[in-house]
Amino acid sequence: MHPLPAEPACLLQSPVLIMLASADGLTGAALSAAEALRPALDERLARLDRLDALDRCLDWLPVVMPEPRALEHLSHELLRAVAPALQGPRHRELQLRSSAVQIGIAWSHLRTGAWDTGHPAGLTERLGVQQADWLRNEMASVMHLCWREPLDEQLHDTEEAAALIRLLRLYVLLNLDTSLGRSAQPMLNACARALGLWAEVEQRLPQLPTRPGRSTGHPVGLYAVHGDTNQDEASGAAQPQDPDTAHQALLQDSRQARQQATRQVAGHTDIIAAVQPASTPSSPGSFPAVPRSLAGEVALTAAREASVAASKSALAAHEAVLAERFTPAALEALRPHSRWQVIREPIPEMRDKDDRLTLASYEGLRVPLPLVLLPEVAELQARITQLHGEFPWATRAIEVAAGEMLARRRLGAVSFAWAPILLVGPPGTGKTRLARRLAEVMGLVFLPLGVGGSSDSRLLTGTSRGWASGEPSPIVRALRDRRLAQILVLLDEVDKCSTHGSTRTVNAAPMQAALLGLLEPESSRNWIDGYLQVPCDLSKLLFVATANRLGTIEAALLSRLQPVLVPTPERQHYPVIVQQVVRDVASDWGLPVEVMPALDVSGLARAAGSVRELVRLVRREIVREVSVSGAPH
Repeated sequence: MHPLPAEPACLLQSPVLIMLASADGLTGAALSAAEALRPALDERLARLDRLDALDRCLDWLPVVMPEPRALEHLSHELLRAVAPALQGPRHRELQLRSSAVQIGIAWSHLRTGAWDTGHPAGLTERLGVQQADWLRNEMASVMHLCWREPLDEQLHDTEEAAALIRLLRLYVLLNLDTSLGRSAQPMLNACARALGLWAEVEQRLPQLPTRPGRSTGHPVGLYAVHGDTNQDEASGAAQPQDPDTAHQALLQDSRQARQQATRQVAGHTDIIAAVQPASTPSSPGSFPAVPRSLAGEVALTAAREASVAASKSALAAHEAVLAERFTPAALEALRPHSRWQVIREPIPEMRDKDDRLTLASYEGLRVPLPLVLLPEVAELQARITQLHGEFPWATRAIEVAAGEMLARRRLGAVSFAWAPILLVGPPGTGKTRLARRLAEVMGLVFLPLGVGGSSDSRLLTGTSRGWASGEPSPIVRALRDRRLAQILVLLDEVDKCSTHGSTRTVNAAPMQAALLGLLEPESSRNWIDGYLQVPCDLSKLLFVATANRLGTIEAALLSRLQPVLVPTPERQHYPVIVQQVVRDVASDWGLPVEVMPALDVSGLARAAGSVRELVRLVRREIVREVSVSGAPH
C-alpha cells in the first residue's frame, strides 16, 4: 500500500474519506479506494500521477458509498481537497465526470459519444430539461478556466491535450443539445469558440511530449472507455509501435472528431428551422428567430486552418532544405535562428464577415515562419563578387551592404541582419536595381515601397478598421503571402516623403515619423498594424532606402540610416548595364535570358548620352531585333 500522506485529516472532513486516507486493515473496495486516494493526496508525487490516482479513486467511490447524495458529497469534497495544486484539463475532466455520475450518466458514454444523437433535443428528452440544463451549466463552469488560462499553462503533455480535446468535444455536443425554446445564437457562438480553441490544441499537439513513466510509452487515446489504458487491444485494432505513430493517431482522431463536430454545428440551424412552425410570429413569448447560418463560422475556421497549415508547410519545407545542408546536431542548434513568430497575441475580431475572413488569413503569422540563413563564407564571398561584377561603379555601396554580412558569418553568426542602409546618388545611378539584385543574389524576398511623395504613414501602418478601404500594411501582407518572417524592404525616395501629416486626414502620422519607429529595433518588435490592431514583430526585416539628396531628410531619421554614395556610372560601365537591362526585360516578360536577342553592346554604349537613355535604347533595340528576325527557335 502507498505510504500515508502527511496529516490527511487537515485536507478532509468526511469520516469516510478520513478512514480511507489513514486507516489500516482495509479490504475489498475500501482497500482499492484507499490505495488510490492516498497518492492523490500526496503532494510529493507528480501532478499527473496524483490525477491518475484521483481518477481511480472516483471509480471506486460508488462501490464504497452507493447512496447518491452521500456519493455527491464525497466526490465534491475529494475534488476540493486535491484541486488547489492540480488545475488543468485532466482535473477539469474529472470534475465533469463527477458531475455526470451524479445524474446517472455513465462517463464512458460521454467519452465515446454513445449518447450523441442527430436530434437537437436528444439528451434533453433523455434526461429532462432540468437535468440537461444543469449538466450544461456544469460544463460551462468547467470550460471557463480553459478560456481564461493560456494554452501553454494547460498543456504539459499528450494526456493533457487529449483531456482538453475531450472536454471541447463534449462542450460542443452539449451546446448543440440546447432546448428549442432557447435562443440559439449564443450556443452557436460558444461552439465556434470551442472549435477555434480545439484547432489551437491540435497545432500544439505534435510538439508535446508523451507522458513520462507511462508503461506503454504512448499518448492516451481520445475516446477510450474510462480507465481502459489498452483500448486498442480491446477493440482489436493494432497498438501503435512507437510514440511518433501514436502522436499521429491521436492527431488524426482529433481532426476527424473536430470535422464531425463542425459539420454538426453547421447543420444545426437547418434543424432548428425545420422543427419550428413556419407561421410563428416574431413576438414576445414565441420561438426565437432562426439564427443566421453557421456557414460563415465554418468558413472562418477553414480560413484560419488553411493559413496556419500554409505557414507550417512553408516552415517544414524550409527545414527540409536545411536538413540537406547540416547534420542533425547542427540543425538543432540552428533551429532558433531559422524561424520567427511575427504575431504572438490573438488578433482582435471584427463583426463584418469579409473583414473576419481577411483577419483569419493572417492567423498563419501566429506560428513560426522561416528565416533565411547566411550561406557559408566561401559562398557568401562568391555572391558578393557577383554583385561587384554587375555594379562595378557601386563598390563602396556593396561593401557597406555585404560587409556586415561577411563579418557576421566569419564570427559564426547565421542570421541575415544589417543596419538600415541609405543609397544616395543622382537619378539613374541604379540604386533601386542594386537593392533588388542584392535581394535576389542573397535569396531574399524583395518588397519595393515607393514612399516618395507620400504624406502619411498608412503605407507602413495599414489603414485603420472602420474605413471602407481598410487593409493591413503591404509589409504585413507580404509576410503573409510569402510565408516568411524576413524580407528586404526598399524604401524608395525617402528624401521626397513629407515631414507633415496628410491634409486629408488627421488620423495618420507623417511618413518620416513612422519610419523612425519602423527602423528602430526596439519599437519594430511591437509594431502595431492599424488594421490587425495587434503588435507585430518586424525586427527581422532588412531595410534599404534610396535618396537623391540628404538635405530634406530629418536628422532623427538620418541617424538611423547608413548613408553611402552611389556615383553615376561611367561610360566604361555601360556594357554591364546593357546586360542588366536585358536580364530585367527577360524577367518582366517571364522569359529565360537565353532567348533574348543578341545586341550591339558597344554601339548602344556609344549612342547613349546617359544611363536612362541607355535603358530606353536597350529596350527599343530588343523589340526591333525580335520584330526583324522573328522569335528565336
